[in-house]
Amino acid sequence: MGSGLVDKHPRLKIILGHLGEGLPYNMWRLDHRLKINSRGMPAKKPLSEYFRTNFYLTTSGNLRTQTLLDALLEIGADHLMFATDYPFEDIGLAADWFATTSISENDRLKIGRLNAIKMFKLHLS
Repeated sequence: MGSGLVDKHPRLKIILGHLGEGLPYNMWRLDHRLKINSRGMPAKKPLSEYFRTNFYLTTSGNLRTQTLLDALLEIGADHLMFATDYPFEDIGLAADWFATTSISENDRLKIGRLNAIKMFKLHLS
């Protein structure tokens, strides 16, 4: 995010697994520390702006509702996708969790289906 790559390629999309590998919890701190000392990074914007615009997160093996809710608050439902992390996690368990987790049906549809269709330009009939 700090390399300037996204500034050169603003339509770049990067997918991270496991609900962002911990990054959603560190956005404020990253922005705050880099505002104090950018360490010469060429990025033109705060890292959180690139994160919310160019990054997409999958659930892939992170079946914790609190973590999903935090990711929803940080990056939004339009940048989340359901995944199971097979063979490391049980597909049935992941599907059952996602079907019953405490999110709106609109967000469940986006995360569970619509975002992937849009991201990968799938033409389903």
